Amino acid sequence: MTIHAEQVGRDLHISVEGIEAPFVIRPLPGRAGLQATDTYLAGSFGSVDPVEMAAVMIMVVDGAVYNEQLDRWFPVPVDQQHTYTRIGNELSQSEAESVIMPAFFWQTLLGIAGVKAYIEGGEGIAGTLKAAGALTQRLALFAQRTSPNSGSGAPTSTGSTPTTSSPRSGAKPAKRPQDRKPKKPKPPRQ
Repeated sequence: MTIHAEQVGRDLHISVEGIEAPFVIRPLPGRAGLQATDTYLAGSFGSVDPVEMAAVMIMVVDGAVYNEQLDRWFPVPVDQQHTYTRIGNELSQSEAESVIMPAFFWQTLLGIAGVKAYIEGGEGIAGTLKAAGALTQRLALFAQRTSPNSGSGAPTSTGSTPTTSSPRSGAKPAKRPQDRKPKKPKPPRQ
């Protein structure tokens, strides 16, 4: 299957071979995109409920609403899930993946670069792995540049990637604790 994706204004248009009208993906607010990214990355390690993961996939194609009391983003109501419904009605599961995954990467800080990585990676699992690799690499760079140890005073990332940068003040970084092995007893003297 062949898809074509392009940015049109602020939106992503994904065209699927054999389907007349493109799927139009509007951008999520930044914090909703961050929540979607964190949930997806946690889910890739198996620590997210499948229902929550499905909610993220609906959010990335149709948008999200913020719940102040829970301080979380949720999918728009079912009657506003036009793109997700259209995907389910017009596409096979593998074709749906080729629309939903680029939409997800579009909503991350990768934007159109994530979409291109997915497509150039061959779509499907291979494309997902390539784009996810680019995402984790970018998040690691972002975390290093915003680490409180960097001396920049910039806020730290709220993403789930740990920071690993060292101080820039010229001071040696502190030794990291290591697991200690018990000492081997000395053989008895004869």
